[in-house]
Amino acid sequence: MDTGVQDGAEASLEGCPMSESEEKQRPVAQWTVAEAGAWLAARSGAGELLELAHEHDVSGRVLLRLTEGTLRRMGVTPRSRRRELLRELLQLRLQQELEELLSIVGQ
Repeated sequence: MDTGVQDGAEASLEGCPMSESEEKQRPVAQWTVAEAGAWLAARSGAGELLELAHEHDVSGRVLLRLTEGTLRRMGVTPRSRRRELLRELLQLRLQQELEELLSIVGQ
């Protein structure tokens, strides 16, 4: 998996089955289990993460709240993989916060 910094919604929402205009309109917290699973599937270990998302009913709201402990209990191994996924989740959270703030100020 590429650990380089990517910018904007492309990095955070890559792999989610929505059009670009829907990405900007629909908050991550409103993603369905299928949409959150698709985002996870775009990461390394696609099949396993997608299966775990469905098994644990990981919606967008849940996705934004995942922690290392939660990922460990879900069976995501090794630790380096959890850490990498947490970095991507942090990017997703930050992008979501930025979009919310921009919508508040009307941009």
